[in-house]
Amino acid sequence: MSFIDFLEELPFDVDKYSPLSPTNPFLDGSDALGNKLSHVISFKNIRDGGQDVYFKAFINSFNESYSPNFTPNEVFGRTDPIYQYKNTTRNITLAFKVPAASQSEAYENLGRVQKLIQMLYPTYKSENALTLSEAPLVRLKVMNLLRSQESYGESEAGDKPDTTFFTEYSSTADSSKGLLGVITSCTIDSSLTSTDGVFNKLTTVAGTEGAAASTEAEPNTVLPKLIEISINFSPIHEKTLGYGANNDSFGMFPYGVQLSPPLEAKLPKGVQEKVKLKRTLEEARQTAASAQQELDKKAAKALRVYDSYMAAPETSARRGRLGRRSARLDGGNRDAYQSVLDARAAVAEAQEAYDDISEFL
Repeated sequence: MSFIDFLEELPFDVDKYSPLSPTNPFLDGSDALGNKLSHVISFKNIRDGGQDVYFKAFINSFNESYSPNFTPNEVFGRTDPIYQYKNTTRNITLAFKVPAASQSEAYENLGRVQKLIQMLYPTYKSENALTLSEAPLVRLKVMNLLRSQESYGESEAGDKPDTTFFTEYSSTADSSKGLLGVITSCTIDSSLTSTDGVFNKLTTVAGTEGAAASTEAEPNTVLPKLIEISINFSPIHEKTLGYGANNDSFGMFPYGVQLSPPLEAKLPKGVQEKVKLKRTLEEARQTAASAQQELDKKAAKALRVYDSYMAAPETSARRGRLGRRSARLDGGNRDAYQSVLDARAAVAEAQEAYDDISEFL
């Protein structure tokens, strides 16, 4: 197989429409990335036999946004509204450049962009455009970063090294594995006013009366050296997304990454005991603080009653009622004080146990 025959089999060839001589085998570096490493963006029209178009991945920006949709319902007396979930929407913006290293590539780029634009229009049943047959749905694939859920599957279960999960992670340039959806906007910038400029299409004119052929610029025909494309894409997921309901593939959504099972963190027995004792100690301290606070509240209340007792008029009935109330409060104070003593003893016991085990860890 000659070098030229080899080039004709590749999807990207910088000189496809003006092949070089086999004695000067030039290969563009971006062609190598697109052909050998499949660094490509693909669009597939799911109508008309599945026509597709590929672009080399000169990506300016690639953004995904996920928007959970909630409806807030405000209820009287509640500080926060009650949020009723509706759905989660996903939107993708993609901007990329389509440069040309030659007139041949500029011509082919223009044709590739033309195929993409055609995918934005529907299919009609007749020429009168009164009856739509199919909507313009496409599949978009951006290497391994944007693809359908059908393009990946979980590896077989079993005990295997962590490196195996990484080794098995792969993708394909097959446009049929792209994510189904609709292109809601598409902007084409031919960069006519930029410094990149255009190619003037050259044509060969045969010489007359034995004169040699000459090359002249084709009138009124230019080929952009750089085309910039920006699209907004709204996916249509072919499987229900969410937890439960046997959504087995959701665990690898959206990038197809499968991680190894997480290791269970197990502390040594002594460390576990120390953590448990520390938790017990903190709980005992909180209990002691609460008991002391309760005692302070009761003491303050008893003091107010005592002051009222001393300031009350010298009537036996009045002083009798205040005296009985003060006696009851004194009894509550004694109980509260005993609770404080018990709580402090529990703190001391927990602290001693924690200090004992800390000496050996």
